[in-house]
Amino acid sequence: MKLGEKIKQLRNDAGLTQPELADKAQIEQSYLSKLENEKGTPSFEVISKIAAAFNMETMALVDSLDMKYLHESFAHLPEIAIKLEERKLLHRAKFRRGYILSAFLVVFGIAMVILGESNTIFPESVYEYKSMGLIKKGELNNHYYLHQLREIAETREQSIERMKKNIPRINEELLLTRSYKGEGFVEGYGPQRRYFELTNVRPVESPWKDLYKIFGFIMLASGCFGLGYLLKFMK
Repeated sequence: MKLGEKIKQLRNDAGLTQPELADKAQIEQSYLSKLENEKGTPSFEVISKIAAAFNMETMALVDSLDMKYLHESFAHLPEIAIKLEERKLLHRAKFRRGYILSAFLVVFGIAMVILGESNTIFPESVYEYKSMGLIKKGELNNHYYLHQLREIAETREQSIERMKKNIPRINEELLLTRSYKGEGFVEGYGPQRRYFELTNVRPVESPWKDLYKIFGFIMLASGCFGLGYLLKFMK
């Protein structure tokens, strides 16, 4: 808003005529008329008199005017030039904060989308490993297999005898994990051990993946919008 428009608005809101306002501000009515029609450039003293007529602080009246208008019409007045510089510094600080926040949203949004697509954070499979029982020292990892052990050149009779002896030793243990541990792995149990063999791979969908991607896209879009707004309207 320009000064003339603001004076006219304040005068109408106060229910004052031009002669009444001119009298309160101690200026000529003809000069007031020029100011309201933007045909004159008042001094800071005149602006102060008009503000006082409305029981306003001078800078409150100045602050209500458009920044661009102040630069074009009143930057030559020292008091207003100082105010404009303060506004400029505040504007820069606001721009800097907005830029940092928007950039953070863009970076964080991209990171969340990448995490949502990552199978490391959200594996798409559950791996099922099974151990048939404890294995003693000197026995092979496949000691509980239901076939002949070629590694030790086991005969059919020896294989049947081994399986018979294993029956009371069978103590199944199932392990479900989202981490692939190979086709099989060994875990120690004191002097004995267990051999876990991969028996099944089950697909699984995590709702967190979609949530991460949704929030990531929201943050990314918000950050891009913020950067666009700042560069277009606040540069």
